[in-house]
Amino acid sequence: MGIKRKLVSEIEARCLEVTPEIKEVQKLRPFFRDSEDNDRWEEFLLGLMKKLPTCKFAKDSNSGTKVYVYLPSDLYAMGWVGCGDYRLEGGAIHNTIGVYSHTITNDKYADYNFQHNMLMSTNPKRAIKNALAHLRPYRPEELAKLFAYDVANRVSQNDYANKNKVNEAQSSVTGHKQLYTELSALVSSGYEFVDADFGSKVTSFISEVDEYNLQATDINMYYVRAYMLNDEQVFDTHLVTEAHNTWRYKISPDPTKRYTSDTLPEFLSGKLSVLMMCDLDQYVEGVGIRMNDGVFYVNQ
Repeated sequence: MGIKRKLVSEIEARCLEVTPEIKEVQKLRPFFRDSEDNDRWEEFLLGLMKKLPTCKFAKDSNSGTKVYVYLPSDLYAMGWVGCGDYRLEGGAIHNTIGVYSHTITNDKYADYNFQHNMLMSTNPKRAIKNALAHLRPYRPEELAKLFAYDVANRVSQNDYANKNKVNEAQSSVTGHKQLYTELSALVSSGYEFVDADFGSKVTSFISEVDEYNLQATDINMYYVRAYMLNDEQVFDTHLVTEAHNTWRYKISPDPTKRYTSDTLPEFLSGKLSVLMMCDLDQYVEGVGIRMNDGVFYVNQ
């Protein structure tokens, strides 16, 4: 099944923020019949909020006590915490405090179960330790990898379409009824085409081949995420090599570079301006593609 991520923008639009006040946390108590479960959950959530003062907490309105933990400047939530019976084996209700995150691998459960990315405990203090150890923001290189396959797929589709143009132009020449006559004339009359239509198709064929050969090079792209951090717009960039190939694309091992509006290279700012006017998932040759409102892949 893989990890289920939640966009921060979606959380802030649809979920109810829970503030680190007892009365706010106590609003979640009616979900549990057992007072001990209520007490453990309250101790855990209040304790975690004190440990993570810069983070926000928001309750999923459709999932009982599932509470997302995130930083407002992040693209995705770090994960979520909750209290419930997360076991698969059934039996009497046994509520535990769960921590769900992309940094957790729980091999007690198959990877198609959400519990595979979850740790559970009945001890609030232990649950807080689990949360502090595993609730981490996505690193820029992780985010670059998340979108890389879809980007490579879009670019390869564009490459396939260009190849088709070459093949169609070639077929219009090789399948032309005047091919023999014109080739004979080409040899014997100083390269002057007898049939103007054929000459036009040959010219188009040569043009398509020349244009494709100019483009048929490795396409490297920069993953760019634009967002606000401390009231300033910043741009995280990370190189993705061979972005035209869904099998060979690689996330560069080089460190992520962060720019401000003042330090962003001109070639990046220019191409970002073009992509802001494009539809999502629309690949523009030589420019790049916009994957969502803040994530771009820009041709190097």
